[in-house]
Formats: sequence, C-alpha cells, structure tokens
Amino acid sequence: MLTTEEKKEIESGFKAAGERIGDVEQSAREAIEELKGDLDQVISQLKRYTKSMLNASMSEGVYQGFWRDEAQAKEFADILLHVAGKKAMGEAVTTEGGVLVPEDLSTYIIQKLGRYGKFRKNAMVVPVGTNRQNVPKIETDLVVYAPEEGGTITASDMEFSAVGLNIIKLCCLAVANRELEEDSILAVSEIIGVSMARSIAKKEDLVGFLGDGTSTYFGMTGITGALRGVDDTIGDIKGLKVASGNAYGEISIGDLEGTVAILPDDADEGAKWYMNRKFYWNVIHPLAVAAGVANVFEILSDRKDKFLLGYPVEFVSAMPSTEANSQICAILGDLQMGAFLGQRKGLVIDRSADAYFTSDQIGFRGIERIDINPFGVGDTSEAGPIVALITAAA
Repeated sequence: MLTTEEKKEIESGFKAAGERIGDVEQSAREAIEELKGDLDQVISQLKRYTKSMLNASMSEGVYQGFWRDEAQAKEFADILLHVAGKKAMGEAVTTEGGVLVPEDLSTYIIQKLGRYGKFRKNAMVVPVGTNRQNVPKIETDLVVYAPEEGGTITASDMEFSAVGLNIIKLCCLAVANRELEEDSILAVSEIIGVSMARSIAKKEDLVGFLGDGTSTYFGMTGITGALRGVDDTIGDIKGLKVASGNAYGEISIGDLEGTVAILPDDADEGAKWYMNRKFYWNVIHPLAVAAGVANVFEILSDRKDKFLLGYPVEFVSAMPSTEANSQICAILGDLQMGAFLGQRKGLVIDRSADAYFTSDQIGFRGIERIDINPFGVGDTSEAGPIVALITAAA
C-alpha cells in the first residue's frame, strides 16, 4: 500500500513527464512548421523556372537549352521521372517525393542542362539506320532558265556528294547502394540521370567543336580538327582568318570583321558565333568598350542574349578560354549547313538491380550511339559555311 507521500511523488513524476512530453510535442510542431516553410521556399524557387524550362533566355520562343525544341525537352523530363520505377517522384505519394512537386523539379533539371549540348542544338541531327551510312549532301542546286514562249525547257542536274557517318557508342555507368535510393528525399535515379545527360552533352560539345580524331575524342573529328586538317599552313586555309597576333590582347575588331568577310553569302542568315564565355568577356567586350559602342543599357540590363557584328553569340564551355599559338578561339557559321550529328540511338537511361543483386546495389546505365562530321569547313580554294578566327602561329 502506497503512502500519501509516495502517491504525491509518483503524481509529481507523471506531471513532470507530461510537461516534458508537451515540450517535445511543441518542439516537434515548430520543427515541422520550419521544415514546411523551407520546402515552400524550395517549391517557390523551383516554380520560378516553369516558364524557363524551355527558354533559358527567359523570353518566349527563344530556346537555348540542351534540346532542339520543346517536344524533346518534355520527352526527356518524362524519362527522368519514370526511370526510377516505384521511387519516381509523383504528387500522389508525398513520401516518394510528391512534396517537391515533380513538374517543377523536372523544370529545374532541364534548365540546369542549358549550358551544354550546344553542338547538338545547332548542328543537323541526322537519323542513321545502320552503323555506317553515307548521307547525301547537296553541292549545287538546279539551274533556272527563261525559255521563250513555246520554247523547250533546258534540263539541269543537281550535284551531290556523300558525308560518311560511322556510329560510335557513348556510355555512362553508375552504381548506388539501395539504401541511398530508398532513404534519399530526392530520387537518386533522377540525380544520376541528369548527371549522365550532362556528361554526354559535354562530351558531344568537346567532340563537335574540338575533336581532332584522336582517342580523346573517340576517333571523331570536330570543327577545329576539320578546319586544321585542310592544310598544314593555316594561312592557306580559306575558312580561317589569322588574327593580328598570337595573344588575345593582339586580336582586333578588324580580325573579327575579317572572319565575317570570309563567310559565304548562303551561310549568312543562319550563322552564329561560337566561343567561350570568358573569351567573350575578356577579349570581345573590351574591344567593344574601346571602340565606344558599350553603353549603360548593355552594362546594367538583365538581357542575356549577346551579339557580335550582327550575329548572335552562343557560349560554348568546350571552346578555349586561355590563349595559345595557332588556336581557333572563335567559330562563325551555320552548323545546320555544315555539320551533321548522326544518331543511331538517342540517349537512353536504364535502371537495373539484377547485375548487382548479391551486393544489393542498383546499376544505372546511359547509352547513345552517334557520330559527328563537320563537313562544311571549305578547303584551300574557298571557305565553307563554317569559318573561324585563329590566333597567329607565333
């Protein structure tokens, strides 16, 4: 039988425990509210990208990302959201990521990939049916005549040449512990999928703009390699404008104008500049300032579209930013007219637990099969639809 004093002591203990539990519950409620506030901020930030999912410039109709058009961007978003299987994000199941609003997250993912894939975006993507294929290229168009009334129309022929494409398989493989996939608030599959897409996009740019046929570029030749391959003497290559010196500081407005001057007329309308962002700000912009054409609007404006001598500028991370002798530092041309990206199989990302069953891990594999051929670089007689500025040999 408990004494009155013992009963009071037990009652006091329960009361203290109850107060402690109340404090814990209050702390938990405050933590939940704080977490909800943080998630609301995340969602708010992600929603800012909704309109820019397909328009890296934030302006309607000016898509500057990894994909060629809106359809391809949306298709890739669907791939990312389904590749994870049951762990794929869905609004219906909050515990599986729905709290992060998958549509906005996929928007954010797509926006972040806009820095890469510039070669794919601008070159002519050609579907290829076999490992090796010759794609016809028009050399000359039909001749137009004006016969007299009742006169015979003179026939003419188009001339074609063939551009060879030899398909190469590009692959990425990643392995993750199942616990990481199960416990992560963001599905690991999406994160790995984005990384694979970004890595392959980077490699496409490196090959497309800098490829020289070596193993570094998987034996493929890009624009720089194709232009330099025309002749050992850079001054004899009609598609190259040799700069006033070998240093960036010696490049002049006249050198840039000379590059524009060698561009063929039929490549003018679709031509763009391709250069590294640092090259633009360290070399091109100071030239403009020195010439007196920079103004307050350009300096303070949030407009990101850049132009040089009337042609849009596309920033390419793969292009060089540090000076060197005989370096192609800026490219000008219409890649639709002068470069093929042959595609036998577009990027496919697969997920499997079978190969790593005994270690309870998940494998992720990204594969695409492509070839790159920038055929429009001209020769020693005339320039093609792709020309470039090259620093002097010494």
